[in-house]
Amino acid sequence: MAVKSLGNERSARRQMAVNMLSGVCVFTLNLCVSFFLTPFIVEKLGTDAYGYIGLSNNIIGYSSLLTIAVNSMAGRFITVKVHEGLSEDANKYMSSIFYINLLLSAIILLALAVVTAFLPELINIPEALVGDVQALFAMLGVSSVLGLMTGVISVGAFIRNRLDITNIRNVVGSFIRVILMLLLFGLFVPHLWYIGLTVIVMDVYIIGSNYYFYRLLTPELHVKWKYFDFKYVKEVTAAGAWNLISRLSEMLSRGFDLLLANLFINANAMGILSITQIIPMMILGFFSMLSGNFAPEFTRLYAVKDFNGLKAELLRAVRVTGFFSCIPLSLLFAYGDMFFKLWLPTEDAVLLYRLSCLGSLGMIFAIPQEPLWAIFTITNKVKKSSINLFLNSIAIFATVLLLMLLCTDDITKLLVLASVRTFYGSIRVTTFLPIYGAVCLGLSKWCFFPVIIKNAINIGVVTAASILFKIFFLDVSWIGILAGCVFTTAIGIGVSTVVLLTHSDRKYLVTRIKDRIG
Repeated sequence: MAVKSLGNERSARRQMAVNMLSGVCVFTLNLCVSFFLTPFIVEKLGTDAYGYIGLSNNIIGYSSLLTIAVNSMAGRFITVKVHEGLSEDANKYMSSIFYINLLLSAIILLALAVVTAFLPELINIPEALVGDVQALFAMLGVSSVLGLMTGVISVGAFIRNRLDITNIRNVVGSFIRVILMLLLFGLFVPHLWYIGLTVIVMDVYIIGSNYYFYRLLTPELHVKWKYFDFKYVKEVTAAGAWNLISRLSEMLSRGFDLLLANLFINANAMGILSITQIIPMMILGFFSMLSGNFAPEFTRLYAVKDFNGLKAELLRAVRVTGFFSCIPLSLLFAYGDMFFKLWLPTEDAVLLYRLSCLGSLGMIFAIPQEPLWAIFTITNKVKKSSINLFLNSIAIFATVLLLMLLCTDDITKLLVLASVRTFYGSIRVTTFLPIYGAVCLGLSKWCFFPVIIKNAINIGVVTAASILFKIFFLDVSWIGILAGCVFTTAIGIGVSTVVLLTHSDRKYLVTRIKDRIG
């Protein structure tokens, strides 16, 4: 029995390594796609048009408020029942969620059709782009509804812990989209709605592959009308209610940025803001994914009531995440001006750099602490976290709206949109997160602050050294940026190893790397 358990543990660790590696591959591909396609699209369509891609996605994303309470917990309920051997109950959850999603899809599709028809009256659109923006919005709306209608069948990979399949599928889908996009923009007159068309084509592939793996991995699951029962919908919706609050909070704090830029400034400003959010959002998304891999061990230690071990693992996770986050943040702060000048030569590189830095300053504190958010889940104390996030988001939205009304200069308004969220977010992650997280575990309120301060000092030292290196040794060229990346990576590893990591941390990292290779 012990041998079997050890074998299962090793298998789970290998699968986690595969999942993480495939996730890194997806991140790398998305980074490359953004790097090459963003200037391509901006050159073909202009900055004004580019902003409508993000804005359309954001507006359509507002419709998720109708569905997130149901779908955010769907995978959890179906997975639990499958692993408990209760296939009929799993089928009831799955079928109930599938059919309620069909109803919600019809409602959302009707609402999006009305919004599409009146879109020029709702937002500012240059006359020459009205048809393109409406077509893009309609296609992205169709894509969103397709995902909602068929999303529940993607549960197969989750149930069998084969997230690598999902990641590989996303890689192939992205390749299909990129190739089709290059063909459309290269062979025909450029149009904004090509973006929406390529998304739909990618969705069709993803839906087909989801269905294939759903049937392959979970043959015991079936969607049938006879299994529909509204009580299962109510149960899942009740469980996902706090996720609805979190999603609403996210919209208030971040989701309205492009819309406010469009309404209070102009389409060009919206496009500029959209461009400056690309790199910070990718960095944050990557480290959110990376931090999720610590959660299973945190949960195990909490379950066996090893609170000293849990404290040690949490501190280690913060140090390790800070170790890795130092390099990309320092690269952005030190060489962002050079990057934007070379990446988008027709745009105002200084403005793009300032906006990106303002939007990323809060990450100095936020990213190293990403693993700490798991505390509220493992201790089942999500309520106060959700309420705090909601209040923080209301403060952000109210402050931004007030300053938009008071400010008259367009550049100042852009700086407000980039900096207010950073200001309030920094307060939240340096007060509520470490203090209440410690309280939930019965630890000293201040136990996480020494490592938080060390992380900030570490990033400051590496960034300062990189800026000095840039000033004295680099010219504005891709070779110069490459040399800067090599320098910052080397000094970042060296300084972080001394400032942040303990001997046990270094041993831990070596072991994890060997596990990945194995």
